[in-house]
Amino acid sequence: MAEGVGIDVVSVKRFKELHSRYGERFLKKLFPEGVDYCFKKRRGELYGCLAARFALKEAAVKALSQAGFTVSINRVRVRGGGRELRLEVEGLEGVELLFSISHEREFAAAVVIVKGESLREPLRATGQ
Repeated sequence: MAEGVGIDVVSVKRFKELHSRYGERFLKKLFPEGVDYCFKKRRGELYGCLAARFALKEAAVKALSQAGFTVSINRVRVRGGGRELRLEVEGLEGVELLFSISHEREFAAAVVIVKGESLREPLRATGQ
């Protein structure tokens, strides 16, 4: 059973423009865990890869919010890549997150599901 679902779509062009404008400072702020994997990919895939990782972080925040967790994007980490891609949330242990990312020329997208069976206690919607 899913306790939360999040999805996000990012414009690859907008992401490229922000990186061109702010450079390394932009990447270090969004990805303190590093983005070595993206720089090792084929030249034309760099910004799609970066945008997909950002979409994954945003989708994780949305899914966790639905499941009753308040998490800032600064605590979400995306590590590795390809089949070794990992999604981690600082200070949040024992919660299983299922996810998928994709990118093409114009857009990157990600979806995250908080698996309900991984929660120690069932969560209730805020305000009930």
